[in-house]
Amino acid sequence: MYLNRLSWVGLMIVTLGWTMLLSAPRLGELFALWGHPMEAPSRFDMIAQILILSGFGAAILGVLQTGFGALNKFFEAVLARTTQSSGKAGDQPLARQRQIVERGWVKDRAYVLFTDGAVEVETMLGRRHFPSLQEAKEFIA
Repeated sequence: MYLNRLSWVGLMIVTLGWTMLLSAPRLGELFALWGHPMEAPSRFDMIAQILILSGFGAAILGVLQTGFGALNKFFEAVLARTTQSSGKAGDQPLARQRQIVERGWVKDRAYVLFTDGAVEVETMLGRRHFPSLQEAKEFIA
């Protein structure tokens, strides 16, 4: 899996936090030798916990940024392919070039019949194209 810079930095911050959390007792002994008060280890614990949570937050943001970036590229590619495929014969969409023969209803769905026999039906998933009215009826039934 690809991780961006923000994710790696977040994971490094988590590692630093865990290192501080695990070494807090030793740091307390070190501060005691230097004559500092004993509340220093509790401060290190608190700082370590903040580093761990912040690091995980940054790593999650980095993963989300990578995921949504890939999703955005996918949709841009789909839109580009759709635009290219609908640009046949004079840069007008195919549905506009065909002439409508009839409009009607199949069960409770609206349909449009074109001169070439193709049918466009409103389904629960949106408009759907069928080569014939019979295939549209079979799909809806």
